Amino acid sequence: MEASSKNVFENKKVAKIGDKVIFTRQGYSIVGKVTIVKEESVIVYISNMDAKRLKIDTPVTVVAHKNYKVLS
Repeated sequence: MEASSKNVFENKKVAKIGDKVIFTRQGYSIVGKVTIVKEESVIVYISNMDAKRLKIDTPVTVVAHKNYKVLS
């Protein structure tokens, strides 16, 4: 049987504006709210505490579609 060459994320649910997503960055699991959806990624608003933990200046970060899961 031939292995499928399809991307494992091909059938993944892509987030919509307002969805909550979870992703991992620098060993932390981060939950945030999607504010913008792009072709390959989403812009996510995270808590100020998480932004400090990640050592970023603003509570907004970019997450590729393949790197998050939509929370129900």
